[in-house]
Amino acid sequence: MTNWSFDEENNAGTLSVEGDMTINYIGELKERLVEAFDSAERVTVDVSSATAVDVAGVQLLCACHRFSNGRGKKMCLRLGENAKFAQFLDEVGFVKDFICNHGDADKCLWTPVT
Repeated sequence: MTNWSFDEENNAGTLSVEGDMTINYIGELKERLVEAFDSAERVTVDVSSATAVDVAGVQLLCACHRFSNGRGKKMCLRLGENAKFAQFLDEVGFVKDFICNHGDADKCLWTPVT
């Protein structure tokens, strides 16, 4: 389940993900992400309330991030205090200093934002 909030003045929104980000729900999440980027120039994906994630969920976030960069839009990820999500990222190799090879280091979704 997702919840979309949009700030028209800043042309930015937050897509809050609640529940599972697993292969069984990826199609629905992809649709919501596409809708979010149709509406806003800057999208924050808030996974602080996600209860489960698998590789399909992480791959979707990476693909969406590349999609947004290719269209001149900005995507940010908010983990919050979601220890399960952070642990899974660590288990699959997305540690805090991981930098993908899809562009500049500052454009990688997994680069920590301060």
